[in-house]
Amino acid sequence: MDLDEYQTTYLLYAPAKNPDGWNLDLPAFGEALEAAFAEVRYETRQGRQLRLSFWAMTEEGIEFTGYASNEGRDTVLLTDNTADEAALFIVWLRDVFLPAPDLIRFSSEPAVEKGIETDWRMPATGDRSRIAEELKHHIGVVGA
Repeated sequence: MDLDEYQTTYLLYAPAKNPDGWNLDLPAFGEALEAAFAEVRYETRQGRQLRLSFWAMTEEGIEFTGYASNEGRDTVLLTDNTADEAALFIVWLRDVFLPAPDLIRFSSEPAVEKGIETDWRMPATGDRSRIAEELKHHIGVVGA
């Protein structure tokens, strides 16, 4: 498997010991997306839980589709991105939006499908390539 091309869903969330540590305000998250990305669409939906569904695109044409929720544990889900693409979003989330850089835990669709419930820790420092390396390492370990 080519980890550079592999697309999957990434789950980003606050630490279990601090489930609302992001202070995730959904309208503020939507506004932050609009300020950060070239094109953005989002809407808040009430289903089983309140969610902000979003689509965003960078000036380079990288697309992000997902949702944010603050029910139970502050969470952002990104669907169908490579590790390198997801890393771009994660660096923005960590360095621009969150109140502290050490508050991101993550998992992925392959890990969830295999019942692996480990919270992986996103590096609190490092650039986009460092984050991408961490995501690729994760995918390699969980055996997508």
